[in-house]
Amino acid sequence: MLLRELSLFADDEPSTTRVFCDIGLGDDATTTLELAAALQQDADAPLIVACDADANRCAGAREACAAAGVVVRQTDGSFTLPLKWDEVCVGTRAMNVFRSGYTPVEAARGINELAAQLEPGAPMIEGSCSRTGDAGVAHVLRRTDDGLAREALLFTADIKRRRGFAPLALRPYLPRDLRWSFREGSPVYEFWLRWTEAWKAVRKAEGDVFRAACDELRRRGDAVEWVDDGLMLWSPPGGVPVADA
Repeated sequence: MLLRELSLFADDEPSTTRVFCDIGLGDDATTTLELAAALQQDADAPLIVACDADANRCAGAREACAAAGVVVRQTDGSFTLPLKWDEVCVGTRAMNVFRSGYTPVEAARGINELAAQLEPGAPMIEGSCSRTGDAGVAHVLRRTDDGLAREALLFTADIKRRRGFAPLALRPYLPRDLRWSFREGSPVYEFWLRWTEAWKAVRKAEGDVFRAACDELRRRGDAVEWVDDGLMLWSPPGGVPVADA
């Protein structure tokens, strides 16, 4: 999906280095390396910088990351991106960063701090995923002149690795603000009900049930799009509603 973000690959200012920050290495650098491989399909891809506060994780990931053209930098534990003086951040991904240890208010504050360091128009992917990256849900956010736009929700599931699919399996990976507000009457809850009904209508079909449910949901009127293998994007009119307190 990020390959469609032309701002990531534009090179309008040769005196600066464009950087995409991947925040949090996890137990290993697998998902960072997968991200790098996807972005580097374009010859003008930005420099991918993997950021983590844990010194051992950084040390353990450096060799594999260096071989893939990824720079590893240790942070000070704050939400300040480790950018050099001539670097600009044209995008960032923060998966599982706010999954635990933060209240919704604290998570929102941290997300806003990260977003403030992005170039205008730059995307930010924030959410949660499984340890192996085979299931997850993330906000698609964008820095604008008015703040941070909540453009869409991105759902990912590798049905080959997970041996099947059902919308309910992705609920635990909702971004922190939406998990706290996932209740009857909330927009995301109501979307889930519609998605589940669409899934029930196609779940006995052969092939990719995740994709079939997406197609059925779109046929029923929801603004969903199949953007890549195992990736569904929900872009409700006006953006993803802010969760109720």
